Amino acid sequence: MEEKKKNFMDKLEDAEVVLVGIGEEFGETVEETSIQLDFEKFLEKISQQKNLAWLPPYIRMLKIKYSKAEQTMKAYGILEKLLENKDYFIVSTRKDDRIYDSGLRSDRIVTPCGGYRLTQCMHGCQSQVYQVNQVLLKEIEECLKGIRQPDTLYCPRCPVCGEPLIFNNIEAEAYVEAGYQKQWENYTSWLQRTLNRRLCVLELGVGMSYPTVIRWPFERIVFLNQKSNLVRVHSKLYQLTEEIQERGYKINENPLDFLINRFV
Repeated sequence: MEEKKKNFMDKLEDAEVVLVGIGEEFGETVEETSIQLDFEKFLEKISQQKNLAWLPPYIRMLKIKYSKAEQTMKAYGILEKLLENKDYFIVSTRKDDRIYDSGLRSDRIVTPCGGYRLTQCMHGCQSQVYQVNQVLLKEIEECLKGIRQPDTLYCPRCPVCGEPLIFNNIEAEAYVEAGYQKQWENYTSWLQRTLNRRLCVLELGVGMSYPTVIRWPFERIVFLNQKSNLVRVHSKLYQLTEEIQERGYKINENPLDFLINRFV
């Protein structure tokens, strides 16, 4: 156990730059919430109302917002301390947006799968994205608490074509990539500056849900940069390709457990 921590810390401390990938295993299941609201009962109540077909994603978003995630946030806090004084960038495929509630630098984070912070036209009629209507969220919470009727809610609509606005994430049929594009450009610019520098690539819970975003590109980065190494932490998919075996270090463990058990 201590050997894993020492090897990991040796690689991290020696690095001039650190690239972090956060995947689907870096998070808790959304179950228990911090407030007493019956989200599932409310979803069932409105399920047959066609005029409220736009509402369930907002209910799911609020459930994520209020779900208890002590372990996840503790792990983010540990990661923040580990990266302190380091030149780092984080690529995350998580859509829960919890990383933006941590102390990690938002200008060094890109979430190409989107999340629940922005909305877009459901048909992607143009590349514009919009901030989530906070007044609407409060009104939906009032419906959940039984002090407002769902029929009084107004569906947010695209100002161009009038179609409903939906959350700007990869689940959208016409995903508008403008929500993350600028930050992705910042990431690729940063990545170019890591060439021929001592680079520690750290994967935390990155599986095969979106392999073209983190897993495969990170392996190629390590293959090309002979001064780099890869630390891959995953409970099942921790294996390394033959090309980077000598500069790779695999840890067969859940990433939350690894950070919390080793570094608290």
